[in-house]
Amino acid sequence: MDNVDIVIVLCGTQTHTASGVAAELSIAKEKRKPYFLLAAYSDKHCTKPTSASSSDKIYKWTWDNLKNLIGGAR
Repeated sequence: MDNVDIVIVLCGTQTHTASGVAAELSIAKEKRKPYFLLAAYSDKHCTKPTSASSSDKIYKWTWDNLKNLIGGAR
């Protein structure tokens, strides 16, 4: 985690049950790494990891969104 600039959390339909994802996001937050949540599916309800903040938004997966989010548009 020390060698990354940004963390992208790809959220699926069961992300809220994925303890490993929650742990990785907790580590990113502890190390003050910028992160964002990205929906893996456009046609299904994607869930947040349990360690996500209530204010965290799950962004729609598009190339333009990805480019903008990596650039800091959050």
